Amino acid sequence: MDRPSPTSARGVLSALAVTAVLLLLPAAVLGCAALRYQSKLLVAGAVAQVLGAALLVRSRQAWRPPTSGVVICLYLLALGWLWFAVPESADWFARFARGLVLAGAVGLLVVHDMIRTGLEPRRRARILTRRLLTRPRWPKAVDEYAYLADVAALHTAVRDDPTLAFDLLNDPRAEVQLAALTALQDRAYWRWEEAAVVLAVAKRSANADVRALAVRAVGTADSIDVTLGLTFHLKDPAAEVRAAACAAILSGGERRWATARTAIRAVLADPTYVTDGPLPGAAGKLSALAVCDLTGWTLEPPPLAERTVLTLLRHYETVLRAGTEPGLGAELGRLATDSGTPALLRVELTALLRSQRLLTADLLDRMTDPDQPSPVRLIAVEVLLAADPTDQSAVDVLRGLGRQPNRETALAIARILQRYCRLEFGLPESGLTPKLAAEVGQRVYQWAVGKTSSGNTTPLTLSADGDPRLPAVFGALDDEDALGGPMPQSTYPASVPGMSAPQGHPRAK
Repeated sequence: MDRPSPTSARGVLSALAVTAVLLLLPAAVLGCAALRYQSKLLVAGAVAQVLGAALLVRSRQAWRPPTSGVVICLYLLALGWLWFAVPESADWFARFARGLVLAGAVGLLVVHDMIRTGLEPRRRARILTRRLLTRPRWPKAVDEYAYLADVAALHTAVRDDPTLAFDLLNDPRAEVQLAALTALQDRAYWRWEEAAVVLAVAKRSANADVRALAVRAVGTADSIDVTLGLTFHLKDPAAEVRAAACAAILSGGERRWATARTAIRAVLADPTYVTDGPLPGAAGKLSALAVCDLTGWTLEPPPLAERTVLTLLRHYETVLRAGTEPGLGAELGRLATDSGTPALLRVELTALLRSQRLLTADLLDRMTDPDQPSPVRLIAVEVLLAADPTDQSAVDVLRGLGRQPNRETALAIARILQRYCRLEFGLPESGLTPKLAAEVGQRVYQWAVGKTSSGNTTPLTLSADGDPRLPAVFGALDDEDALGGPMPQSTYPASVPGMSAPQGHPRAK
């Protein structure tokens, strides 16, 4: 269970109280006997008992193996001290003290054997399952099942043997099945026969919450058969079940990924599940093999490429924020500038590096080269102009990009120049019409080639205070559809096709 409930918190406090009584009882009995009989031997025994109890103070359940065996030895030592310190005393207190210590040792031995043989957990599980089967009211939310006292107790009882909760799984009521599956969460080990029972419940149940909890329950099972069973739920009708199955598969590392990679690829490429976005549970948990496969899938047609890129970005962002891989930023920079990396991934990696402030001077210089995609160059130029609006080399890159017949690129250039270089292109904050977009595109082109409406070449100049000056006259646009449809409101072009860098225009050094 993910979070402790109030009842389980009270159970922990009760267990600590019982443990304290069991550990201190022999010392308390010897201390009282020492005061009554003025025996130094009993004083030494009480001190030894306190020291022995101090060694076990971190144990929360002193009556459970293996701690219970040591506690039994403490009780037997206390009985020996009482026996030899007052061997011939007929006083009632001596008999009471010996009987109390002996009864405690015998009781602990009985509990020790019952727990060690599994009899006690089975007895408790039977009682708890009967209570849950006859329970009249159930919580409305699935998360509230963990707060039920009987479910929390059953979670402890089935820790070693999950079959004790299978009677509840056979009940047709979804509420009873949810209680059992909540008790089976976070198990460290599953046998295939045990996991198969839970997977069968997930397969036949019509309740999405039951299927999701069943998938999460067996998510820790290390078995190829279990992984294959989880892949069945990657195309479940319910989004929460698909998310649970995917998170369970990705938590298993490279071994589980190798088994489920084909099924995961099919889900990512299926248009039915395109609204699921990135793979659930992938952030910060992708293995090296998974990252390699996903990077290769970014070359595939949509929606496979888009969902794969989103998955990789969320994973990289999580790792960068956690700081667990110090060299990841440099590796992502290499990928973003590598011509062998898919263009869509290069653009998104550049945006990610910018958001994490990992674009170094050398990396920015490389990103403004003509062999980089236009969106990558635009991001690099904006970073450069944000730091220094008078950077003439960055402006020259924008001039080269402005000569392309691409409306999205032209609009992005206009926004950058208007924001950082104080060149007015008449771009509103919102409500850009197709006609205005076309006019802005024409203005950007004229600025890029350095021409006014009269045909004269007028290069961009910088005033003494660093304020760029733009020619005051722009030629009118004859055909408002010359550059295509309406431009989006984003700063950078959203699509990759048509974004190649202009040829023959190296960045000015």
